[in-house]
Amino acid sequence: MLYLITIFIGAFLLFQIQPLIAKLILPFFGGGAAVWTACLLFFQAFLLLGYGYAHLLTQMKSYQKQVNVHLVLLVLSLLTLPIGLTQLSAITLTDQPLIKILLLLTLSIGLPYLLLSSTGPLVQRWLSISVQEKLPYKLYSLSNFASLLALLSFPFVFELLLSSEKQAFYWSLSYGVYVVFFVLLGRQFSSNVESKLGSNDKLSREEVSVNLEKSPVWLWLALSAIGVVLLVSTTNAMTQNVPPVPFLWILPLCIYLLTFIISFHNPKWYVRWYWFVLFILTALIAVFMYFIGSRFDIISQVVIYSSILFSACMICHGELARLKPAVEQLTWYYLLISFGGFLGSAFVAFIAQNVFQQFLEFPLAIVTLFVLLAWSIKQDKKYFDGLAKVSILLSCLFALTLGYLNNQYVKTDVMSVRNFYGILSVKDVDINGKKERRLIDGTTSHGTQSLDVEAAHIPLSYYRANTGVALALEQLRKRQALNVGFIGLGAGTLAAYGRAGDSYRFYELNPAVSSAAQEYFSYLKDSAAKITIALGDGRVSLTNEWKSGLNHQFDLLVVDAFSGDSIPQHLLTVEALELYWQHLTGYGVLAVHISNTHLNLSPLMRGLAQQSGKEIRYFKTQAKNDAEHDTEWVLITNNKSLLNNSMVKAYASRWSDNKNNIVLWTDNNSSLWSVLK
Repeated sequence: MLYLITIFIGAFLLFQIQPLIAKLILPFFGGGAAVWTACLLFFQAFLLLGYGYAHLLTQMKSYQKQVNVHLVLLVLSLLTLPIGLTQLSAITLTDQPLIKILLLLTLSIGLPYLLLSSTGPLVQRWLSISVQEKLPYKLYSLSNFASLLALLSFPFVFELLLSSEKQAFYWSLSYGVYVVFFVLLGRQFSSNVESKLGSNDKLSREEVSVNLEKSPVWLWLALSAIGVVLLVSTTNAMTQNVPPVPFLWILPLCIYLLTFIISFHNPKWYVRWYWFVLFILTALIAVFMYFIGSRFDIISQVVIYSSILFSACMICHGELARLKPAVEQLTWYYLLISFGGFLGSAFVAFIAQNVFQQFLEFPLAIVTLFVLLAWSIKQDKKYFDGLAKVSILLSCLFALTLGYLNNQYVKTDVMSVRNFYGILSVKDVDINGKKERRLIDGTTSHGTQSLDVEAAHIPLSYYRANTGVALALEQLRKRQALNVGFIGLGAGTLAAYGRAGDSYRFYELNPAVSSAAQEYFSYLKDSAAKITIALGDGRVSLTNEWKSGLNHQFDLLVVDAFSGDSIPQHLLTVEALELYWQHLTGYGVLAVHISNTHLNLSPLMRGLAQQSGKEIRYFKTQAKNDAEHDTEWVLITNNKSLLNNSMVKAYASRWSDNKNNIVLWTDNNSSLWSVLK
């Protein structure tokens, strides 16, 4: 029973810390989906280190030394508690965000996470030695169940009831309880071994030898790597147009773990031909979702991507379970599975980001899995002639289809670049016989400019004349030159409203956006205003400027920091608005762009305005042709002169939903469910 309890607590804490620590660091790195990808790389790397440590520890000839070494490290890890981000001040956040995230996580939770990672293989190995009639692979299923429970309880229990700080405290307290249980287990294991072996507690070399020639090592690595590539790329796809909230991190990870549980709990649950047929259907959907997924509503996207991930991971983990070795190779097997997972995560974080200009790892992983399945089937000689050949044929057909569709998709690209923050492209399109250039972040347009020289100075799209932000800029300027801050640069379209004497300061997280706006669009260089661009997250930059004594006293602050179709949540909380008001004059105006396919941000804006003691006006500008977009802005202010302006009154709209519906987000509580359309 002690073995079961220790594994359960260890696995629960291991996965409970993942969404918690990722949520804590999210605002400091821009609030984008790439933060979770970086965290997954850290988790996979330290899982590998934990499994490697467990494997090396179990190679020690003395059982008592194994126990002593591990207990000493557990006690030392208590000195790192409570967990938190106290090391954040020592890390510069301006460049190389991936490296900075990995360093921050290592300093914050490195040693406890490594020891928790080692729990599963270490305890299972000790159990197989002390109670030989027990089957340790059952414990692998139990540990994955505990991990699944930890993930599901985070958004539906802990995140709702406790602040992030309290969660960190209770996690640290629970880790102390885990250490106590492991001390008891270590004593019990030592006692059991001593009673069985007497004073001779040495391991025999034959017992732990690994036969590499007979072990399908490369298949273990490849199947586990592809599973993680699918996990990460599916999460990226889900959160490309919706804020990367913990639930949308957790759901794919839960599906991933569930397939492990099913595959390893009972081999009868993985029926190869059944899952193969299901995988063919979802693989076909996956290729088309890669190109048109953003056209579906968020619920449909989540359901479709979840189905794809589930069927694909059942193939990966079902085949891994079929290929599992004897108990003597247990820690070696887990180590290689972990190494494969790390390779998959590293591939997405380092190689795919620098080699692919789109998220091609998602459809390519689907194609690769057909090939791996065929090779795995080859291990069963009697099946090779049928199912394996079909799998190889399908991989070729899917690859050809993917290549053709991708060529069609990118043929209008002028520029395309991928970095930590996502995919950015510049496309020249023909709209009603007129040439336009568009900046596309993910699948969402973030700025448009006419390629007609005579019309290039005219703001288009979400920023055209008589939209909420245009009204604020034009009406405020009638009294004085303007000092304006912009969180989010896009194509720099709003610079077109600048006049001589105006000062425009743009805060832009993504360096690629800054480069594209200056190289492929002319709004910035043609503006009469004084233009400055500050690279970095807008909220973090404004906070640092305030701490250094710089108070901008903006007349207008514009929040337009979309990533795909998503606004980072940390920019729309009570604490964020308190910061904005510090940088605005007493009569200053906050303009927030709330156009969104999947989220209704109106209730949130009303709640934030009410909390701030300000008045709010809503502007919805309908598209008149294919070249325009329906555009929604809100202005929050107590500037009576602007609120009573005849133009502002004329273009202000009625709320498109119940104006009594109020939502409020704080840094510790910001539920996506409250604003889903």
